Amino acid sequence: MARPMMSIGWVLAAETSNAGVRDAYEEARTALHSQLEHQFPQFHWQMELVQEYRYPSYGLLEPLPLLEMGVHEKLSRGWDFALVLVPNDLAPRARTFTIGVPSSALEVAVLSSARLGGAASLADRIAALALHLLGHVWGLEHEDQSPMCPPESCDILRLHPFSQEQQQSVAHRLAEVADARVEEEDPEISRLRFYWRSLWADPTSVAVDILGYAPWRMPFRMGRLTAAAMVSIVFLLLGAEAWEVGVNTTVPQLVIGAFLTILMATAFLFWGQNLGEISRNIGWREQLIRTRIVVFATLLIGLTALWLVLWVLAFLAALYVPAQVTTNWLGSGLGVGALARYAAFMATLGVLAGAIGGNLEEEDAVKAELFFDEET
Repeated sequence: MARPMMSIGWVLAAETSNAGVRDAYEEARTALHSQLEHQFPQFHWQMELVQEYRYPSYGLLEPLPLLEMGVHEKLSRGWDFALVLVPNDLAPRARTFTIGVPSSALEVAVLSSARLGGAASLADRIAALALHLLGHVWGLEHEDQSPMCPPESCDILRLHPFSQEQQQSVAHRLAEVADARVEEEDPEISRLRFYWRSLWADPTSVAVDILGYAPWRMPFRMGRLTAAAMVSIVFLLLGAEAWEVGVNTTVPQLVIGAFLTILMATAFLFWGQNLGEISRNIGWREQLIRTRIVVFATLLIGLTALWLVLWVLAFLAALYVPAQVTTNWLGSGLGVGALARYAAFMATLGVLAGAIGGNLEEEDAVKAELFFDEET
């Protein structure tokens, strides 16, 4: 029985006049190919190295355009995964420097060889870092004494095999990738059915990808979105009209309003930030559709988490408003149920304000939050 094909493209995205660096890339590709063939013999591994020089060999490079370039090359060439290599330093967002950025959502990783040392050990370090980044793409977390050991110091980068547990996890992930894509099974499928079949081709993997982004932490990672929501809460807290509308809104109205508001805010952010535009138009691809589904669902859960945070804050704030003030505004005292309804009304309006604030975020910053697994 023929072994399933597993292809990883190596894309050289920046020119380099250093022949030693080019040779190191080739040696690293060969070493990684041998390592994967040895540890995952159930797959036939193919690694193609292509030169797509779009950047000079000097200056900082942003990882996001490199990831998007890798996605385009991966899809247009029919690869399963892609590694984009540059001799330049990468521009970090949260660290002093970074030598790699994996994206499990895009199934692409960016690797910089700028800080990996001299020619004597460069190839081995590139291969080790490539395996570490691919491990993240395949869903693995950091672990000591394995390729997933955090390379905080480049001196510890050595090419090692995955542990038995990691090997089983990766093999399961690769088996899913080896299955025929939706576009391969039925090229004439309609758009709606394509989305539906892309979702149900592997719903467990989609759910794992969504949970991997910890969407409930989104209110704490997108500052402008959360700030806009908080400001709206503060102003509404001091307005008698907001209190009157909030306490007199029924529970069914609040539930329906919250649901529709979160859904509309998600769509507003998704299309307003062009989060579905990951690669240039090269036709429908299951991986692109899955990524869009994962990103949309991540935003949806994130904004739901924001609503819950705002509800708690609004409820606590309402408890601290003197009862005499609300009595003067509304003509009677308020029970816990009325305060809870008011807090729900405030949270719903806060999510709307947050969506507007989220669109004030830089597009690249939002994409980086959603697409970067880490800065290695």
